[in-house]
Amino acid sequence: MRTRYVHLKAFTGIAAEPLLTEFVVEDGRFADPALHAEDEAIVDMEGAFVSPAFIEAHAHPMMLAEALETTACVPPLVNSIEEMVEALRASEAARSGEGWIEGWGYDETLLAEGRAPTRADLDRVSADRPVVVRRSDCHSCAVNSAALRLAGITRDTPDPEGAAIGRDEAGEPNGLLVEKAASDLIERVRPPLDEAKLMRRMLRLRGHYLDHGILTTTEMLPMRRPGPPDDPLRSRPRAVQAGVPVDVNLYFAWEGGEDPFGAPELAPEEKTGPVRYAGVKLFGDGSISGRTAAMRRPFRWAADEEPLRPSGFMTLEAPVFRAALAYARRNGVALSVHIMGDRSIDAVLDWLEGEAPWLDDAPSVRLEHVTMIRPDQLERIRGMTIRPALTTQVIFPFAEWRSYRAALSPEDLDAACPVDEMARAVEPFALSSDAPATTWADADQVLTSVMAAVTRRDAAGGCFGQRHAVSPAEALSFYTSRAALVMPTEGRIGVIAPGARAHFVSLSGDPLTCPPDRIDGIRVTGTWRDGVRLF
Repeated sequence: MRTRYVHLKAFTGIAAEPLLTEFVVEDGRFADPALHAEDEAIVDMEGAFVSPAFIEAHAHPMMLAEALETTACVPPLVNSIEEMVEALRASEAARSGEGWIEGWGYDETLLAEGRAPTRADLDRVSADRPVVVRRSDCHSCAVNSAALRLAGITRDTPDPEGAAIGRDEAGEPNGLLVEKAASDLIERVRPPLDEAKLMRRMLRLRGHYLDHGILTTTEMLPMRRPGPPDDPLRSRPRAVQAGVPVDVNLYFAWEGGEDPFGAPELAPEEKTGPVRYAGVKLFGDGSISGRTAAMRRPFRWAADEEPLRPSGFMTLEAPVFRAALAYARRNGVALSVHIMGDRSIDAVLDWLEGEAPWLDDAPSVRLEHVTMIRPDQLERIRGMTIRPALTTQVIFPFAEWRSYRAALSPEDLDAACPVDEMARAVEPFALSSDAPATTWADADQVLTSVMAAVTRRDAAGGCFGQRHAVSPAEALSFYTSRAALVMPTEGRIGVIAPGARAHFVSLSGDPLTCPPDRIDGIRVTGTWRDGVRLF
């Protein structure tokens, strides 16, 4: 079947290319519009703006699905600890009388009390059932006394390496678990998902992704491998068959320590298809908003604060990095590194020096969240044999504005997320949302990030690094053609060009010409996958 779409304005995915006024789809792919056939069907798009479907290069779909059925603790829904307690008490989980009560998304700087919730606060939700609320960065959490008891966390429990157990003045755990190694103490005692609940969560994502125009995403949970009964490689194909039409690249957490054979080998069939393992993931440091990213210069601290690590800290050492890299090379997948601070970027670039790439269809190394990357580091990357792909999230300084303003000097805030410089340094570059790991209820609404990249204004109207602003067309390309270069894909995507898969969306407005501060009001009005309209 050959169909010609007319009366439209189509962004091809390439920032420098002119808009199209028509295009042709045949057998699920874009075809040469210069060729005409007598039996062509004609679809009048009535002047709609059209773009390639969006690519979410760094996200957490399973956490997002979980968030859709747990309690949102983010503005504007929750603005104080009191409102958080009320929302958790009113949740379906609390009313059910059994199981865990969970929330997500708090940022202590955005709460009226100016602090994180403690076990005393969350004990008011329930005294005998575990209550867990994840911080916006998903690295840390706050829990109640029941959760601490279940995890066996007491005053005698030592701080895990690279993390901290919050304590009150008497030395007792106060319910705060800072950074992953600490929050994992709770994750280990969470009840496993059964198959039915897992599938229900995944099916929730269908409507979400279609009305957001996202047809390709990543799972950066990161999951363990293997991880029955919720092994994503087993469950996601069944979800696709059940109607979740999204390709997923999976990145699993490296837990092999310094042993390059510390994880199961990947079979060839696990690395192909619409749902596949694409990489192994390491954590290089923490977050900017939590002031745990490893920085060259200290974070800003209040006069009465005495931080143990004023410049943040690394959570990765060279032997572990090299072991994971050797595994990735041997198994033919990418090495992905969570890395936000400039000091941790220095270390990883040192470790990559002299390494040769090993993948042909995608970058061998991905650096994620590169928030405080400096000009000297970008210049260094340009000259490296192995040139990593970069992802960043302007949604962080946009949504977590108070944390970023509190944590960074004006000079560093001005330098955060230099989208323009990163895009010039490497071709494989993507904007993404890290959804739901930020203080924004709808973080993977793509046009919100596009607006933030164009205006460089945060949710409160403040500026962050306006010298790094990009054009709307460039910002869209970082969610389409440029994002497609960051990871392996099933066929060519991210562009409207002959031979590419006909993944495209229609929008309610033109983001290239509307006032920049209104771009986030534009919504997806239709989503087509391989030429078939699904939304």
